[in-house]
Amino acid sequence: MAKKVFLGIGHGGSDPGAVANGLKEKDLNLSIGLYTKSELERHGVSVGISRTTDENDPLTEEIKECNAFNPDLAVEIHNNAGGGDGCEIYHYSKGGTSKTLAQNILNEVVAIGQNSRGLKTKLGANGKDYFGWIRGTVAPAVLVECAFVDNKTDIAIIDTPEEQKKMGVAIAKGILKTLGIAYVEEKPVVPD
Repeated sequence: MAKKVFLGIGHGGSDPGAVANGLKEKDLNLSIGLYTKSELERHGVSVGISRTTDENDPLTEEIKECNAFNPDLAVEIHNNAGGGDGCEIYHYSKGGTSKTLAQNILNEVVAIGQNSRGLKTKLGANGKDYFGWIRGTVAPAVLVECAFVDNKTDIAIIDTPEEQKKMGVAIAKGILKTLGIAYVEEKPVVPD
């Protein structure tokens, strides 16, 4: 049976997310997410995705869609702001497959030249996981922050479609490794 992965695409519609340097987080998230989706599908993975266009995408809806899809893994794609540099990935505070998934994705993102801010957990005042995505999904889930849109050096890794594809493929490779699916290089298309 095909493995299933659900991709949450952060922000959208009237919520642009972080905005800086002429970039909107919602657009970057979607572009990277669509590349992740096509790469996973190329490896036979069945992919659910919270949005494929620029539309309002409330987190509660994303979680509902994700749980209805019943995936093996759930990955929420974001970009950061606040002047930092690098990729950080939040995972379930008690570790497990969520932490393995986070580490596998981070390794692949670092391999394309991005700096690592490490694996992170964040708890709310109630001692439970802070992020609704990690708390609410039934599948092992992570939240990927690819880069900082307000850092001119950092966004150089995702500010073109080619680079967004690279980031999407890196995320897909980390997911595939976690699913135990060997990565197959894409064969270049040779014109007739």
